[in-house]
Amino acid sequence: MQIMPPHPYANRMAQDLFDALWLEDLYGFRAQCTMYPLAGGETMLEIALGGMRSLHWRGRKAEGLRPFRVSSARADLRTGTHRAKLELGMIGETLQTANWWGNTTGRFARLFHLACGQAMFAAMHEHRIVERLMAAPDDLLSWEALSCLKDRPFHPLARAKDWNGSDGSPYATETMAPLPLRWVAVPRDRALGTALTGQPPAGLLLDRAQQDVLANIARTLHADSAGWLWLPVHPWQWAWLNRSAPSSITGCIDLGIGPGAGTSTASLRSLAIEERSGTHLKLSLSVHTLGAIRALPPRYLHNAILASACLESLRQRDGWLAANLLLCDESQWWALSQGDALVSEPGELSCMIRRYPALPGATLIPMAALPVVAADGELPAFNYLTGLADQEAAWGLFGDIARALLELGLRCFAQGVMPELHAQNVLLAFERPCSRDRRIAALILRDHDTLRVCRPLMEARGVAVPEYIVDRNTPNTLELSTPAELLAYLQTLAIEVNLYAILAALASYYERDEAHGWRIVRNMLETCLACIPLPGEIGSQTKDLLLKEDQWPFKQLLAPLLGVTRFGTGMPSAMGRIANPLSTASPPSPKAIGSHAR
Repeated sequence: MQIMPPHPYANRMAQDLFDALWLEDLYGFRAQCTMYPLAGGETMLEIALGGMRSLHWRGRKAEGLRPFRVSSARADLRTGTHRAKLELGMIGETLQTANWWGNTTGRFARLFHLACGQAMFAAMHEHRIVERLMAAPDDLLSWEALSCLKDRPFHPLARAKDWNGSDGSPYATETMAPLPLRWVAVPRDRALGTALTGQPPAGLLLDRAQQDVLANIARTLHADSAGWLWLPVHPWQWAWLNRSAPSSITGCIDLGIGPGAGTSTASLRSLAIEERSGTHLKLSLSVHTLGAIRALPPRYLHNAILASACLESLRQRDGWLAANLLLCDESQWWALSQGDALVSEPGELSCMIRRYPALPGATLIPMAALPVVAADGELPAFNYLTGLADQEAAWGLFGDIARALLELGLRCFAQGVMPELHAQNVLLAFERPCSRDRRIAALILRDHDTLRVCRPLMEARGVAVPEYIVDRNTPNTLELSTPAELLAYLQTLAIEVNLYAILAALASYYERDEAHGWRIVRNMLETCLACIPLPGEIGSQTKDLLLKEDQWPFKQLLAPLLGVTRFGTGMPSAMGRIANPLSTASPPSPKAIGSHAR
């Protein structure tokens, strides 16, 4: 068993553990919690486990959605008069022995141990990551590396990357080490993609000399004829397929390692290509994270092109979107077919080339980098953008960011669509130098395959509905029936996860109540609602849902993750309810109202 030392990341993992259990009210967690005051202003959290057993955590009471701030990663296990000190990993194991815990698979403790190990790994690399950021703040990859220090906010299992029993550390973003690409020749009659003549992946990823090297290798292995398409593959994925599913790659020819190299970004399966500035290569990677296998089914890649075209059409209809929204080009993709219909192709050997819009004189920062707190308590992103000495400037920047993100979401919603506005998909382009004027030049979207649509709303606005290819035998969240369902993805991913993580980090740094940040969000929402032309009844309904409803939708991940019997390519989740964070009401226990996966 791995024991984490008392590094700040251990405390933050403990906080994420409490936050998720409380916010999702996992298996009735809140009813098992009692808080009582200690001397010196501290609070003791007691969690009843049943049978005279209880966990005791020291911290302090807080206002808002998360009522307890953990002060130590360690907790006491009390059984009658006996006490035992538990390290963080053992807390996860002990919780799942509670008589109210609703899962008997042991999955929670296993994934939590993986997450703790990854948190330690990130902590070991933090100093180099921050040093690189200070040395090269205009390099997107510097910010991608910083983002991985946070991962998905408020989620204790987000860091759990299951490499199917193997060591994935050589491929981790934290190392910032270039990975040589592996190339595979696939029979052209088994290839799917957007351009199937010539060797387009090599042409887009390699310089001329490297293309010649690859061509010579293919010639030596008799894979240089018109019957073969050369595809890049993640080196771990190729080893995994040879070990676990060799029949799926029968007939392919291994061209070996190199030429070309890429460095892992925060998403692991996307590599920044050294030879092509502004180009990322997204590859299939059958690693398990958050209950999903990170393969690239061709239907996702196909749908992404339709979604991108839809977003581009909205830019033509809305002047604000035209001036402020930019899209990554994700129109080039290829995959090895298993002979199935497109809807059921697994995508275990697939790739997509992402090209970022050219923005000379701008610094691109993923929103996932903004809430990162370093071991010394500093906020590197806000330190770079505002200096942090001026609290007003930092909160002012947060207001600008909230306004831009909310206006993007609401203007898309007005046309019947909603991008997935979580912090990894959205990048902010800041004009350089980023010294105190804080001007956001544009918002950039990537990963278009998660654009959600509401057909009735789109048709009412005269917007063409993308005809997605989806598996009708399983639930999906790409196509939604009502505006309220569509709006829920702004409330959950954009506000409750993305913006909340940033305001929580600022509130902690400046020792402010989180209500201060929520007031900024509410003000920006009201400003956007006043200037965005929402149609007819939708306008008043939207204002009520956002500003007047006592409860908001809340995306639950833990119970669905622990309950799923078979991992697929969609992340298991359920939509619950929680108190409207823009109000002062205490959050009631969320109640799951359904489970689904994309």
